[in-house]
Amino acid sequence: MLSFLVRMILIVSVLPGSTFPQAPPAPETSPTGTVQEFWKCETGGKLPTTEGWYRSSRFFISLSPLSTPSAKVLHVIRNGRVDVVEELARTENWAEVSVTTDEVGQIDSRLHFEPAQRHGPHGVLLLKGPVLLFHVVRTEKHWDLNADGSRGKEQIGPPEWLIDCAQSELWIDLDVAIRYVNEMRAKSTDPHVSKNADLTLAKLKKLQ
Repeated sequence: MLSFLVRMILIVSVLPGSTFPQAPPAPETSPTGTVQEFWKCETGGKLPTTEGWYRSSRFFISLSPLSTPSAKVLHVIRNGRVDVVEELARTENWAEVSVTTDEVGQIDSRLHFEPAQRHGPHGVLLLKGPVLLFHVVRTEKHWDLNADGSRGKEQIGPPEWLIDCAQSELWIDLDVAIRYVNEMRAKSTDPHVSKNADLTLAKLKKLQ
């Protein structure tokens, strides 16, 4: 009788629902969560470097190597994480996510600052914008960048929501923009670039 009870206890202990300790499941990502984390990294100034671009590949299915940051137009937004991230459409494995920005202007490769247009057609006041769209896919596969910027091998893991392609231009907040212009000004030997930098810094500081 005792051996019978022991056998029954052993059988029950291995049935589904038993309380043996298990490893916690991997956290499930979401379309908006992925875009929010990427946007925080980008606007916080993590991307306009080779190392930052390499690290950001974790948000994407695949990324191409980053071209020289100084050759790009930098879009400047207000501080404070006031951008609105929304899911517009979704299927089982695909979603479209929008980011409504609050852009204050753009900085070109010669450190000239161009304020954002605040009036649309017929004098309509534009309170915020523009709106950026991201396509996000739930997938088991992705390709990280190697440390040298080349495309790495295919990686397979738990399904997660990843962005299918990067924006062609970079977005940074005011604090990052001021730091960037100061750094570029210190490196420049062109008097016109230095003058542009001084004017740009004065404008950016008024917008803080």
